[in-house]
Amino acid sequence: MLSEYKEVFLEELEEQLQLMDEVILQLEQEGESEQVVQSLFRAAHTLKGSSAAMGYEELKLLTHEMEHLLDQVRSKVMKVTVSLIDLLFQSIDCLKELQKDIIRDDETVTDISGCVRDLQAYKQSSEERGELKLDDWSKPTLNMDTTLKIHEAQDHGLKVFWIAVRISRECVITGARFYLIHSKLCEWGNVLYSLPDIDGIGEEGNETFEIQFLYAGMQSSQELQDFVATLSEVDGVEVEFLSTEMAVSVDKKIEMQGINVNEDQAYRGKSKTQTIRVNVERLDHLMNLVGELVIDHTRINQVERTQRRIFTDESVDELGQISDHLSRIIADLQESVMKTRMLPIEQLFNRVPRMIRDLSRDLGKDIELVIEGKETELDRTLIEEIADPLIHLIRNAVDHGIERPEQREQSGKDRKGTLQIKAAHEDNQVVIYVEDDGAGIDAERMRSSALSKGIISPEEAGLLSDREAIHLIFRPGFSTASKVSDISGRGVGMDIVRSHIENLNGLIDIETELGQGTCFKIKLPLTLAIIIGLLVKLNDQTFIIPMSNIAEIVRIRNNEIETVRGQSVILLRNQIIPIVWLQDHFKMPRGEQKKDHIQLVIVGSAEKRLALAVDELIGNQEIVIKSLGSYVGKVEGIAGSTILGDGKVALILEVSGIINHQR
Repeated sequence: MLSEYKEVFLEELEEQLQLMDEVILQLEQEGESEQVVQSLFRAAHTLKGSSAAMGYEELKLLTHEMEHLLDQVRSKVMKVTVSLIDLLFQSIDCLKELQKDIIRDDETVTDISGCVRDLQAYKQSSEERGELKLDDWSKPTLNMDTTLKIHEAQDHGLKVFWIAVRISRECVITGARFYLIHSKLCEWGNVLYSLPDIDGIGEEGNETFEIQFLYAGMQSSQELQDFVATLSEVDGVEVEFLSTEMAVSVDKKIEMQGINVNEDQAYRGKSKTQTIRVNVERLDHLMNLVGELVIDHTRINQVERTQRRIFTDESVDELGQISDHLSRIIADLQESVMKTRMLPIEQLFNRVPRMIRDLSRDLGKDIELVIEGKETELDRTLIEEIADPLIHLIRNAVDHGIERPEQREQSGKDRKGTLQIKAAHEDNQVVIYVEDDGAGIDAERMRSSALSKGIISPEEAGLLSDREAIHLIFRPGFSTASKVSDISGRGVGMDIVRSHIENLNGLIDIETELGQGTCFKIKLPLTLAIIIGLLVKLNDQTFIIPMSNIAEIVRIRNNEIETVRGQSVILLRNQIIPIVWLQDHFKMPRGEQKKDHIQLVIVGSAEKRLALAVDELIGNQEIVIKSLGSYVGKVEGIAGSTILGDGKVALILEVSGIINHQR
């Protein structure tokens, strides 16, 4: 096994499988087209070659069978049908299972025998249905050597013909029969080419009942037709004369090693490829180095400010100029490194159409998928991390959100439901919307379900607003489904979805209208490596609150604080918000209160907010997130740390952890 190339192979495998998924879906929705079929055939052919080179025999065998079937479609011998589309999707799913085996280094590979049999059986049944018609056969693309033979034969006054031959299904030894036909033609003239190769027919995995010969001789088309038709076990013959003009046309379509000659010549005149593959670990290392530069530049700024308070000479001014120049250089470098890590979210969205297609068929629903903002870019790490929560939201919308066609019709809606997935940049964040035009979420039903499951008390149920009741969906163990669904559930609740998103310093919100639909809104930072943070003081220690978690900052007087059931709260725009003294949360002594007002940082998600009381607000700053390391481990309420301009370490607060601790 060429293990050193495994990573490159897996990247190519992922790309080709994604491409094949998209193209098969396009084939189903838009119908057969030469370009689409050719793209699918090329992907299967590429995978067959690379898997053979890597020694993955199961992968090679399955893609070989797919390639053979697609070649029949490409050659107009076989038609695209619903059953063929289903079979191709089945084959893709099987390839994905083999992909998982390779990633896991699993010696017990997926059994592909059933899928291979289905592919072979479909080809045979198509022949029996009469879908393979000689008059639909197209001529294969020829290489340079064969084309030169055509010109040489024509220069010597010979006529060139395509001869398509089908033999009887009852023929026991196909290889011997075709070899006999080939020998008879050679007695009359010259066979320049055969498809498939005459020497390979009859071998295991390469049996066929059709063959095409490129023949050069002095006979007429009718003479050749009559001659071959009289041979034993021949069921059908087609002969087509290849004129000089047609030969020139063939010459223009020569492909050498899978690359069109004309395209290759045009390519040679252009510059070489402008892209290269880079290992992600190298990009991560580069990002870490940029992070160190950001930290050091912050320290230089700190030194420059300190020196300016003490000295007023030119050296301090020069230090300031150097600091400003470094600031611009580091900002450009940081932006460049960030861009190398950014990928269009299209990579994630492209998985959705196939999933919607399968879910629609399984659930008996008619759903129109609308995708917008594929070009929106996000850090590749975030794309990987957000995939599972997003897929769960989509499954939930299809399973529980959008009604069945008959239910929609009774409600006066179109039988076809609509699911819209959209991404966009907003306020230096990426926002993803998952919106359906289904039944919406019933707030009263949410209260009743939560009450019956003991998630909330009767007193709490009475105090909940409709908006707060709807957000009960994010509570652990909550579900209004009458039965467990394999479609959306999969053992993962909406609380796990929210927890996953909040761990990415993101937020999730719901907007819903009963009978009209639901929209889940996910806000994510552009990257997890460098964030904007608010520096605050607790006693003499500096802490950092991610700006993405901050709703607003307020200053209140001490007499504005009220107490409800022993909990300090404030009333802000008719919303009761609990106050948390961070010193108490981290078991730090509270400093002496010398002011008549308190600084509060309002944080949290849409349905749950907290007011964090802090001693002092310092200001905003770019923060490079550093892990606490395995020695310290996970600390509830702490997301990581950073190094400040004065060289001291500051802890970064994990807002979701603080909120969960208060529940």
